[in-house]
Amino acid sequence: MEEKEVRVWLNYLDRSLSRRYGRRLPLGLTVPEPKLTEVLKACEALGYKCEAEEKRHPRTWYRPSALVIVRVPSGTSKYEVIRSIGRKLVELRLGAR
Repeated sequence: MEEKEVRVWLNYLDRSLSRRYGRRLPLGLTVPEPKLTEVLKACEALGYKCEAEEKRHPRTWYRPSALVIVRVPSGTSKYEVIRSIGRKLVELRLGAR
């Protein structure tokens, strides 16, 4: 099965940002200031192979961020991947309370 790489910035999942500054999901599927370790844990729970890079998102160059490169089957859309990670991230945060 062929795989493709999907690049997921932490900004995509950050509730404290507006869509203008990089958030890609509705507020219900995001968490405030997601940590790289949480996103990697969510990817692992979903069965995705991933690797991380400490980088800064172009729209928010003034705050630290990271980029997660996720390997998924080639038929999967980027939005599906981001959405599933967001859903799992919210689930992990709610479970930690």
